[in-house]
Amino acid sequence: MPQEVPAEVVAALLLQPPAPGSAATQKLQLIGAHITGCLQLQYATVEIPFSLVDCRFDAPVELADASLRAADFTGCHMPQLSADRLRVDGDLTLTRLVSHGVSLFGAQVRGDLWLAAARITGYGSGYAVNGPQLRIEGGLYADSAHVTGGVNLWGAQAFTIEVTRARLTGEERPAFRGDGLRLVQDLRCTNLLVEDGGIHLFGATIGGQCWLVNAAVRSSVGWAITAPTLTVGGGVYAHGLTVEGGINLFAAVIGESIELTASTLLPYRRHALRAPGARVEANITLDDATRITGDIVLRRAEVKGTLSLTGTTFSGATNVDLHRATLGELHLESLSSPPTTLDLSSANIAAITDAAESWPSRIALTALTYQALHPVLPASQRLAWLHRGTAYHPQPYEQLAAHYRQLGHDDDARAVLLARHRRRRRSLRAPARLWGYVEDATVGYGYRPGRALMWLLALATVAAIVFSATPPRPAQSGGPAFQPVIFALDLILPILDLGQEKAFTPVGNTAWIAWLSSLSGWLLGTTVITSITRRLTRS
Repeated sequence: MPQEVPAEVVAALLLQPPAPGSAATQKLQLIGAHITGCLQLQYATVEIPFSLVDCRFDAPVELADASLRAADFTGCHMPQLSADRLRVDGDLTLTRLVSHGVSLFGAQVRGDLWLAAARITGYGSGYAVNGPQLRIEGGLYADSAHVTGGVNLWGAQAFTIEVTRARLTGEERPAFRGDGLRLVQDLRCTNLLVEDGGIHLFGATIGGQCWLVNAAVRSSVGWAITAPTLTVGGGVYAHGLTVEGGINLFAAVIGESIELTASTLLPYRRHALRAPGARVEANITLDDATRITGDIVLRRAEVKGTLSLTGTTFSGATNVDLHRATLGELHLESLSSPPTTLDLSSANIAAITDAAESWPSRIALTALTYQALHPVLPASQRLAWLHRGTAYHPQPYEQLAAHYRQLGHDDDARAVLLARHRRRRRSLRAPARLWGYVEDATVGYGYRPGRALMWLLALATVAAIVFSATPPRPAQSGGPAFQPVIFALDLILPILDLGQEKAFTPVGNTAWIAWLSSLSGWLLGTTVITSITRRLTRS
């Protein structure tokens, strides 16, 4: 049976000043004791370290505004630990602590804070672990801890925080609240399980890396992970992460990469990953069989490396929004189920690597600029990419044609520009659309100049045959001899005067044929001149 020790006795021993001139380090240690009454050390200064291991307390432990050398409560059971504004010169050890609440508001720990394997269950409206503005010069280590009622580290500072293999539940509040948190090094949440409440890191600063490898984070009332304006000096590494409630990284700044490989992202209000205005110095990887249900929003984001969506599985009606984003590269390959829409409007992407089977059914390409497309597909295939746009705009066609010209593929460039005119023709009124058909049929809007020669030869041949069978009469005596071929060319080519048209007058129904030939020649000549001008002046 545990030895009962009154709390007043423990307090008296702790407050007794050390013996003067003692060379040995004094320390109070109790193991397995049953401490009766309330241990009250508010505002006290304890000059010796103490260790109360596997002790059971009947009443809350009061350490508010106290000053301690070092304190060890390993394995203790207590109703509550109240330590607001506590100052500890060394470590504060709460390993395997079992309690209904720990309050460390404004506390200062110059060593490490240990919560490994602790079991803390809050009650009432407060957090189970409440440490706003907590200052820890070392690290906070909570490996395998179970906290029901949330951890509040609003505005806290520490060298590093590790909550690996822990289990956190918020119960209608954030499971981990780290808004304004400042860390010199890493935030490690490897194998963390957040059963409800999510992780909040609004405006937090992490000097090293943020680790969420194989973590599972859920929230039924809001974002699973919300970290607007988060700053991470290194990267966010979350291989195998499961999120039920989406990720919000609005205007976040990430010094290296965001790796969400082999992860599962389920949405909050349709958003699986929302990071408009974010800046990522390296890559965002969502590949290696990552499953996404919901939208990816990276509007105005800057990713200096690669946004990789290779082998990603999209479920349901999902959208990828890259409007006005700036990317080093975009990889969109090996998608068994592509997203429904992809918005690349006004984006600036150095290189795009994609595959036709991975194209969404709708792609917004207006004002998209890029330097390279991989693989280099023929225009007949790449035009199918352009035609997935929701509305006509000339810029995507001009951009693709410029890309082909840069590669020396002039035939593909002309095919793209011809397709641009045909697509534009659909939006014109009937007269302009009819004229467009004439331009297309005759010279292919100037990109099929061989057609003009073919039409001229055909028209001249028909006219020569007609006027050979029914020669015109001389307009005056003493004129030149009639030559059917020259007469036909004189009718058809408006810029030439071969003397035949003025010297002879068609008779009967051939007058209509002469008139139609001359009109066709004018229309064809105008179209040819327009096409030549376009070819000479196009960019």
